Amino acid sequence: MNVTALGMDEERMGYARVNTAVSLLFCGYVIAWYLQLGERIPSLGSIRFEFVYAALLALIALSHFRSLDWKCPLYVYVLLYLLVIAIQVPTSLDPETSWTIFVDRIVKFAFFGLFIVVFVRSPRHLRYFVCALFIAFMKMGEEGLVGRITGGMMWQNQGVMRLHGVTSLYGHPNSYAGMAVGTIPFVLYFWSVSGRLVKALLGLQALLALNIIVFSGSRTGYIGLIGMLVFFFIVTKTKKKFLVYTTAFAVAAVVFVPGQYFERFTSIYTMEEKEGASSTTRMEILKDAVDIFASYPFGVGVQAFPAVRKTTFGREQDTHNLYLEVATNLGIQGLFVFGLLVFKLLQTLRSSEKEIVRQIGLLREKMTAGGSPPDAPVPGIEAHIKDLTLVAACARGLFLFVIVRLVLGLFGMDLYEIYWWFAIGLTIAIFNIGRAAGKKTMTLCGQTHAG
Repeated sequence: MNVTALGMDEERMGYARVNTAVSLLFCGYVIAWYLQLGERIPSLGSIRFEFVYAALLALIALSHFRSLDWKCPLYVYVLLYLLVIAIQVPTSLDPETSWTIFVDRIVKFAFFGLFIVVFVRSPRHLRYFVCALFIAFMKMGEEGLVGRITGGMMWQNQGVMRLHGVTSLYGHPNSYAGMAVGTIPFVLYFWSVSGRLVKALLGLQALLALNIIVFSGSRTGYIGLIGMLVFFFIVTKTKKKFLVYTTAFAVAAVVFVPGQYFERFTSIYTMEEKEGASSTTRMEILKDAVDIFASYPFGVGVQAFPAVRKTTFGREQDTHNLYLEVATNLGIQGLFVFGLLVFKLLQTLRSSEKEIVRQIGLLREKMTAGGSPPDAPVPGIEAHIKDLTLVAACARGLFLFVIVRLVLGLFGMDLYEIYWWFAIGLTIAIFNIGRAAGKKTMTLCGQTHAG
């Protein structure tokens, strides 16, 4: 078979076909959602722009269901997780709030994850999706830089001038910092597979993210960043280079970062604050959460903890801890299922990455077969290796992203945020792309240089 014959369409080579216009339409939704265009532009908000957009995508998604690959092992755990949540709505001690959160967050964000599964079906689709994400992240990073320089998004909180986001989604400094920390895993892993221009853009995104993390004054963000860097150092093969970069960053931070943010950081372990008593308050919340969990081991209902806490203790702040949020809201059964879901998610990502790396190895062996030099370009195989390298980098970045969310969960509650559905949807998409890529890999390895 000649090389030209290998240039068949994606569907014949294993990847499911999704119209480019549909893929770009989904990417537009990704940008619109993360930037909250309905909130930024009142005229769009008045017509419920994001809801209409999502409804249109849902209709399109239905037409692609027959071509979905349902073999991903994560599906069972996702359905079990949804069942555990659904049970906690009618049995909730605060049913009105539970129903609102279930509709406005669980269902809405689950559809976001579904859209990723349906519309991200090949490396080409993955490129579009990642580009859309970074456009949104870059815009939010630019707003953080301008907001800090002009002072327009800086105001005092707990004795520190803290940077806030523009929209309500990331308005709170902790949420803003959490978003920024979550972009860095992808920067780290896409860096090694990118050309100079993309590296420049990734470097800019990293700087914008660090600006948000530092000047948000979010101790949760600081801990998330440290946890991420420690994990990356453990797994990276370029430890010396990584130490050089982190040392340079630390020196720059000492020179340029105002002292109030160092004091904010040290208050993590000294428990001393200029104003307020957030550390003491958090300890009080954690104690109340443990007491409520002991009283209601099968859960108080979706987002019902604040109402139950107010009734029980006269205080109504939420848990400020992901794991206690799961335990109090969904009960011991929910904590067990959530743990299984996260474990299986990470396991699926790791196995997908290993499968993709295995395919890359097979392709490189084929490139050197018959006495060809190791770096000799082989049309078809070269492009496929490049595609698979991108998918592997995305799998590694997402794995680290989930680790970051688990670390951040020690100090914040995000059970009903989009992060988990983003991770679920992208994990299934990567698994499906890896399986589909296997067909193309076998075709290339079995037929290239033949005849």
